[in-house]
Amino acid sequence: MTDGPGTRSQRFFARWYPDLMQRAEDAGQADIRARHLARARGRALDLGTGNGFSVPHYTAAVSELVMVEPNPGLRKQLQRRTADIRATAWEIVDGDAYALPFPDASFDTVSASLVFCSLDRPEAALDELARVTKPGGTFLFHEHVRGTGLLRVLHEVATPLQSRIADGCHLNRDFLGLLDRSPFEVTEIEHLRMPGPPARITPMVVGAATACN
Repeated sequence: MTDGPGTRSQRFFARWYPDLMQRAEDAGQADIRARHLARARGRALDLGTGNGFSVPHYTAAVSELVMVEPNPGLRKQLQRRTADIRATAWEIVDGDAYALPFPDASFDTVSASLVFCSLDRPEAALDELARVTKPGGTFLFHEHVRGTGLLRVLHEVATPLQSRIADGCHLNRDFLGLLDRSPFEVTEIEHLRMPGPPARITPMVVGAATACN
């Protein structure tokens, strides 16, 4: 694990993002996480754990929790939340979503929450997640997606600025299209709006998929 200061974009994002997203958590997103992550079982990988909003919602059904977070500032915040971990074993890893440092078929459950919007190569990250998931294992996803109609136009216009100030976040990312072309097969999906202003205008998908590798 590297503990350097990170890039300017990473440092800026780590300063403002947790406080902003706490509003969405308080408005109902924490409840969505709890309901969703209650399905995690066995050895679990959480990709892009950030400052740890998801951490308290993994149950004791998870025997080991591996948290991958490349942003040094967020990783320091995450280390302060380890008391919330219910799994018997846990690890925080400074990892690359395109080259995860784990053997094939390492995990029973993999999860990502508000991660795929900011990846430069989301298709490669989905392939890599599938590689480390056991055949028949579960991918739990919780992602914001591009809107439709006028909202889609707004997302297209706002994405260049959003990407600069939010460490690569793309409001116009077609996550469902990416997932359809991935090695995962969607088994459950729920269409929601991110709770709390101003995030309420942001569509989300929360669901599960099975690794078909």
